[in-house]
Amino acid sequence: MDWFPKDLQNILEEVTLQTDQLVSDVIKTLDQAALEIDQSLDDLIDPLVVEIEKGLDDLLEPVMVDIVAFDQALEEFAAPLTQRLSPLFDQQPACIGCRHYHGKTYGEHFLVCGMHPYGAPADSCPDWESC
Repeated sequence: MDWFPKDLQNILEEVTLQTDQLVSDVIKTLDQAALEIDQSLDDLIDPLVVEIEKGLDDLLEPVMVDIVAFDQALEEFAAPLTQRLSPLFDQQPACIGCRHYHGKTYGEHFLVCGMHPYGAPADSCPDWESC
């Protein structure tokens, strides 16, 4: 810029510096305004969110109690169908480790396995297979 007069060059540099400072000040002001708006929105919305959560808790609590009670009743009702017992040394010693062992209770009846519903007839089972 040797061909520009010195005064014009100084003026352009000063305008550039002032413009940079102005842009920087505007950015700082906008950042501060954004923070204040964000805080104001938080102050406005947070109580609403708390109130909505409380309302939902109050609304859903009885439903959840009923669901838990229903689940427990269903488990108790299905227990005879889903209960599985491991073979005991004193009751079915021949069944320990057998892949055919079923060990579920149906109502009042206990099913040991398909081949021997009431257990092996002796201390060893001819149908025993490893798991």
